[in-house]
Amino acid sequence: MSLQVIFDESHGEQISPSSCRGITYILEKLNIIPFRLVSAPITFDKIENEDALFLGGPTRQFLEFEINTIDYFVSKGKFVIIVCPVPIPFNFTLNELVIKFGIKFNYDIIQDPKHNLDGAMYFPLIKNFSKDEITQDLNEIVYSGCSLTSPDSDVNILAVADENATPPSAPIIMTAKSGRVICIGGSPLFLDDKRYGIKAKNNIRLVANIFRAIIQQRDQRPKEQIVKQFDQSEKIEKLKLIDLKRAKKIFEKLADNAIQNLKKVTEAIDGLFEKISKIIDSKNFPLAENSLNDQYSKFKSEIEKIYADLINKHDDLSSRIEKNQDFPTNVKEISDQVLITESEALSKLDMIRFNLANRISSEKSRLS
Repeated sequence: MSLQVIFDESHGEQISPSSCRGITYILEKLNIIPFRLVSAPITFDKIENEDALFLGGPTRQFLEFEINTIDYFVSKGKFVIIVCPVPIPFNFTLNELVIKFGIKFNYDIIQDPKHNLDGAMYFPLIKNFSKDEITQDLNEIVYSGCSLTSPDSDVNILAVADENATPPSAPIIMTAKSGRVICIGGSPLFLDDKRYGIKAKNNIRLVANIFRAIIQQRDQRPKEQIVKQFDQSEKIEKLKLIDLKRAKKIFEKLADNAIQNLKKVTEAIDGLFEKISKIIDSKNFPLAENSLNDQYSKFKSEIEKIYADLINKHDDLSSRIEKNQDFPTNVKEISDQVLITESEALSKLDMIRFNLANRISSEKSRLS
């Protein structure tokens, strides 16, 4: 089966098959089927049927529910390739996504005055690779971008800059979630420029290896995973099938309940402002900060759980519908309403946290 990759183009991406001929060439050679996602937001129904999502140097902000959707996509065994834009935009939200996988793009540019492209220290030559399918047969690539860091021991470092570079021996490519998340700190190596882009040194081999590694990992799943999925499919077959009209009616009710629950949580968030404000008035700032962080995490988890539960029920209904009936498309408008309500709840929560945090900081400064 051909690998299906959806390329996001709704967040000002610097890389896409429509603008990068080198990418298109690789996709054709590897028999990969590309799809374009041209209109935001990223919702699960838009990407759930593909094998991998490609975020090629996005320059626009991601909404929180989009980040949660991508995280959920990966949790379902799918793949995501995340490339940091160059330069990093001022309003950079991509780190809010990659931090979920234990990775962070740093606000820097790798410089190497000794090993570089024709004296250009901002285009270092990378020769230090770890053994991996992605780095197979690589001798040297031309890089331009930031370094990556990770506090997570489960993250694999695949390539690092020279020890004389700034910062020294800095990681530039990392993978997480058993290789299902691939993060690269710079977009220029994917571009069509002959000096530093996809045709420079071994850059094209690196890009092709990324897709080959995904194909290999997808096709060589552990036997116990295959058995588990087979058993699950048998259980689904035993479930009573329902028609599209009935499934849509059930989902409408579930979605309405989800929206009502999100609205209740949103109303409860108002109490957070009053509660923390009273603690601030008492001048107990450490307690105010701790309480704010705890309550913020509690409300955020509650909001996200409502959406995740609905997605699980959506998947269950979809599996019980007869083939050739597009359930996700038929309930897209309903799903989007839930996502909008979730986004509003999270935005309100973020706004209240921001205002309270600023107030705590101002009061501390005033009394110091």
